[in-house]
Amino acid sequence: MHIIVSLFAWIGYATMFVLFLLPTLLVYLVTYPFDKYRIYSNWLFMFIGRSFFWFNPLWKIRIEGLDQFKYGEPTIFVANHQSFLDMPLLAMLPWQMKWVSKQALFKVPVLGWYMRMSAHISVKRGTTAALKALDKLKPFLRNGIPVMLFPEGTRSRSGELIKFKSGAFMLSKDTGAFVQPILIWGSRDVMKPDTWKATTSGEMVVTLMKPYSPTDFESIELMRDKIYSDMKDELDRLDRVLR
Repeated sequence: MHIIVSLFAWIGYATMFVLFLLPTLLVYLVTYPFDKYRIYSNWLFMFIGRSFFWFNPLWKIRIEGLDQFKYGEPTIFVANHQSFLDMPLLAMLPWQMKWVSKQALFKVPVLGWYMRMSAHISVKRGTTAALKALDKLKPFLRNGIPVMLFPEGTRSRSGELIKFKSGAFMLSKDTGAFVQPILIWGSRDVMKPDTWKATTSGEMVVTLMKPYSPTDFESIELMRDKIYSDMKDELDRLDRVLR
């Protein structure tokens, strides 16, 4: 049964990407002269992104802590990464974000086109150019548009939180932007890494934790390690409560 459910969701998702490609291109072209940060085309992209969950009402999604977000404040979101479903889950948040994603995704036909039309940022992981790419996020932060990074750098295959890279926290120190953790729980149980098959049912939780100011820490490393520790504690807590 789970194979049928998975096929139905993937076919529906692919259909949404194809159906909205021309409308998104038209919006991109019409708004190009005045929409510097590609807000309108990104809105359509996020609309398509969250549609994955429409094709199975037995997947239960809970979003907590929305009141923790300080609208208008420069914010760098950092989230744990355990499944393909993390991206559609984060697309459900009710505000614009610019994502930092691995270069390979921008080379995928259709998906890469959407990402470029939406002004997301491409990085080649494991290179010094990856740190320079973070400079491209500064104009968004200056204009009150949050940015989104996965500080683990890749999906966790074990379910444990991988030690964080420092890029997001360096960006916070450079710009004065808050770092706000987003803890995703349950996505790995619904769709494990490196597979397209999903469970028939399942619960997923997205929790916005409190934002952290770079001025509260003496160093980037202290900020990184504190946020890592708090996210790990929250992940462990949800494991105890919800499993």
